[in-house]
Amino acid sequence: MTSTRARIAIVAMTAIALGLPAALPSTRVASTSATARTTTSPSRPVPVYAYFYQWFSPSSWNRAKQDFPLAGRYSSDNALVLRDQVRQARAAGIDGFLTSWKSTATLNRRLDLLVRLARSEGLDLGVVYEALDFSRNPLPVATVAHDMVYLVDHWGANLTSTYYGRPVIIWTGTDQYTTAEVREVRQALSDRAYLLAASRSVAGYERVAGLVDGEAYYWSSADPSSTATLAKLESMGQVVHAHGGLWIAPATSGYDGRTLGGTRVINRDGGQTLVHSLDNAFRSAPDGVAVISWNEWSENTYIEPGERYGDRELTVLTDYLAQHRQVTVSDAVGADSSEGDAISAWTGARAAAVLGMLMVLAIPGLWLARRARSLRSRRYARHRRRAG
Repeated sequence: MTSTRARIAIVAMTAIALGLPAALPSTRVASTSATARTTTSPSRPVPVYAYFYQWFSPSSWNRAKQDFPLAGRYSSDNALVLRDQVRQARAAGIDGFLTSWKSTATLNRRLDLLVRLARSEGLDLGVVYEALDFSRNPLPVATVAHDMVYLVDHWGANLTSTYYGRPVIIWTGTDQYTTAEVREVRQALSDRAYLLAASRSVAGYERVAGLVDGEAYYWSSADPSSTATLAKLESMGQVVHAHGGLWIAPATSGYDGRTLGGTRVINRDGGQTLVHSLDNAFRSAPDGVAVISWNEWSENTYIEPGERYGDRELTVLTDYLAQHRQVTVSDAVGADSSEGDAISAWTGARAAAVLGMLMVLAIPGLWLARRARSLRSRRYARHRRRAG
């Protein structure tokens, strides 16, 4: 048989050839909380999403806009524009879109188009359920339950997340529903999807924590330079993980709500606002990071290339992700993010590839070792015959 040193050399050479670490992947233990719904598997990089909107028609660009996309004043029904958006996102290192939706004929048609294009380009897709109407009033809970069930009935298989193993639905306006109403939706949806709250505070999330699978905090106007911002994200992440939930942390490129009647402005600072915001998001031990946003042009949080800033924020994001992809998260929803163990970026597929290479390399080594023993035995037998 080959020696231990030879086997180690084979492992090391194989790992180097494949660009992998020469050690077995470490794992993290899933939370024992009743809401943790998956099992442990090797760790992987934290996926990065962007919030995406499909509500645009040519007339949309006439309201509350300071800037316009380089793609033109498009309609969300334009398949060519949508395909380019998906490809731009993938090229930048974005793993998925979290798309805004509720069940209407127009949005159903547009979601169907996005699902098909996202699958063809390898882009993950989650759904942000818009439970508030244009006046920010909550929709009837029966409508919410009906729409979510329709979503998984109609697109469920095509919405199954590459990273989480089920469709992901983020319920906006969760804070405006009673716990009884949240329970009603949970029971209708059952465990066919991960249902995440979009609460605005730790207390808001804890109120429904036993009924949902985690939290995706949408904080578009956060100032990443404030220590209070980081503290709030870290607190939210800790509480969500304490309940065994999935924590999707927000990051934003800037904010300007003046065209909507507001006064708050968070300057983009030449792209540094996005960098600081991403730093804060990753420091909160997330299971996913969601950039606000790909194309929210009224709040001016967009990173889609536009006339005013060009592709600056998209380039900043690309460079940031290229440098920070070592950050990893366990596949287990609700993993204990307080653990300090180093986590390998291996995946099951890559580990399988290494094992396959090891077998290919080891079999000839075993054959050569067996042949060498046979030759030594024959030489020894000839020597004994001559000596006798």
